[in-house]
Order: sequence, then C-alpha cells, then structure tokens
Amino acid sequence: MSVSSAFERARAEDRAALVGYLPAGFPDVAGSIDALRTMVDAGCDVIEVGLPYSDPVMDGPTIQAAAQQALDGGVRTADVLRTVEAVAATGTPTVVMTYWNPVERYGVERFATDLANAGGAGLITPDL
Repeated sequence: MSVSSAFERARAEDRAALVGYLPAGFPDVAGSIDALRTMVDAGCDVIEVGLPYSDPVMDGPTIQAAAQQALDGGVRTADVLRTVEAVAATGTPTVVMTYWNPVERYGVERFATDLANAGGAGLITPDL
C-alpha cells in the first residue's frame, strides 16, 4: 500500500491517519523493529523510520537522545534499510525520515534503489 492510499483510507473512514515514528536502532535494531511492528499492530497507518544522524539540529531533545543512542550502538544505513524491510513486510507504508547529508553520503541513486528494494514507500528530508 502507498502512503497516499493510507491517507485515502483514513479519509474514507472519516478519521485522521496515524503516523508513527521511531529512529532505527533505538533502543537497538531488534528492539526498534519490535516497537515499530507494535505501532502497526496498534493501528498506525504509516510508519516513519528515522535514520539517525550525528547533527540532528532540527530534532527535539528526546529524538536527539534516541538517535544518539542508536549511533552509539553502531547503527548504520544498512540497519535502517533492514528495519524498513521488516516493517514494510507488514503491508504498512514505511518511509525513511532523515537529514539530507546521510542520503548524499550514501549516494542518492543507491539510497533510492536500496530503499525501494527494502519496500520503502518514500523519503522525508525536512532540511531541504
């Protein structure tokens, strides 16, 4: 299902869409996958998987701390993509939210290809 389909379904049911967010790797990779799947089971229409970044200037202190814990635990882009794959397998639209720098460093085309191959439905880069 696409993100737009999830919003259309919520609109047809006369309700707001529920979008859940968690940085991949918080508290660890397995824990984040479990938590995100629980969000799906609890009714989230769309899931945002955060790709932790070392300079999260637009995030508040709670998300900054979670991202730092994930980075301290060694989370890398491959872990984020694995997380996306696990959550997208539920059929829930799953997007990545991150700053532009990690995408650019990974390689834009490579990131887009790997995200699509993992079942990702999109990318949010709020700093662009």
